Amino acid sequence: MNHVKPIKGRQLPTPTPTATPPISNNLQPECIRVNKVYDWVVLANSYRNKIALPDDCRALVDAAIRAGQEITISCIEPVVPGPTCNVVSIRRENIVVGGTSVRVGVVRFVFGATVVVRVFADSTPLCEFTTTVQFDQEVVLCLPEPLDESNIVCRISAIECNPIGNVLLGGMVQLDVIVCVEIQVEAEVKLEVLAKFCSPRPNNIPVPSPTPSFRCPPIVFPPQCPPIFPVANCDCQASVNALVPNISVSLGIPLTLAVGTIQLIADICPVCDPSSSSFTFNFFDNILPDVLPGDQSFSFSPTSISSPTCITVLPGLAILTGLTVTGTGVRTFTSSGVQETMTYSLTVAETGLGLPDVIILTLTDVNGILVFSATVTVVPDEQLLVADCVTFGDIVITTP
Repeated sequence: MNHVKPIKGRQLPTPTPTATPPISNNLQPECIRVNKVYDWVVLANSYRNKIALPDDCRALVDAAIRAGQEITISCIEPVVPGPTCNVVSIRRENIVVGGTSVRVGVVRFVFGATVVVRVFADSTPLCEFTTTVQFDQEVVLCLPEPLDESNIVCRISAIECNPIGNVLLGGMVQLDVIVCVEIQVEAEVKLEVLAKFCSPRPNNIPVPSPTPSFRCPPIVFPPQCPPIFPVANCDCQASVNALVPNISVSLGIPLTLAVGTIQLIADICPVCDPSSSSFTFNFFDNILPDVLPGDQSFSFSPTSISSPTCITVLPGLAILTGLTVTGTGVRTFTSSGVQETMTYSLTVAETGLGLPDVIILTLTDVNGILVFSATVTVVPDEQLLVADCVTFGDIVITTP
């Protein structure tokens, strides 16, 4: 009798030979007349509206329902007229952001859009009509006095309309309207500046309750709101596209030695913007006879990434420059699909020119127990790049 054993195997991703060089965002002198941005917010929200069918359309719909036909609805957004965004009111409040008291403007906006509603009976067009939907929202903005609504630029960049269910009692239809809104606070200034790109912040400041107040505006040029905007740039950045086989790691509870391939694809602080960082980490278990049986392969994806801490020293390792980021993320085991929430610390570092570089990753579970540790000191030099970001602190200002 012949004994046939199944053949098991996996494909590992082919590494890109080199990491993409980090995109620099260094300072350079500029003399400009420009609208200064005091705040910049991008938000996306969904609103539900009940719309009454016009009389002629409702008569056709009622007749179709009595005839036992199936009524369906579609909703589209016409190009003309476009959506509108208007400031309704502004009130001033003092709130605490990052431990600092900031006077902000609480601005109420009204968003409007004209949409076309089409009604079908058994998939045959029955009637259509145009209707206007409106909704309002309050947003906290850096709006130092004497800036007002004339300094607020509001733009609806995208809109989507979806009908909910069928025709309701009273000849009403429900529409879910999703809008993407970009809001800026601007004022024209003349500046001689050292400039670099900036990015919007999330709309993450809760709206405070109204409080009656009166304050005469000062006759001064409005100050910026440093605790809110602009977001500080990174001091360093990194790009990694590394695939390193036969690496010893420690994993499990208690930590146990295992051998496998590690893969890290990372873009930390592209254009020196901390909010744009991303990375993915994979461990491919060699599945050798070891203490931990079975396939221990997993992928790790961060849900938050801190602004990097730049380093020039690592204990026991000779490096030139590097950085560390921390945060939370989700580990997913390849064989079982089991997911766990983890905190992590990721360090990448450059050594001497042409020498292997360094990747260090640790994962800690929700109980604070270290469950994975990898220190990789044989990363090919061309697969890991760390660069400095030129910031205002790097500029030496001299006077004649």
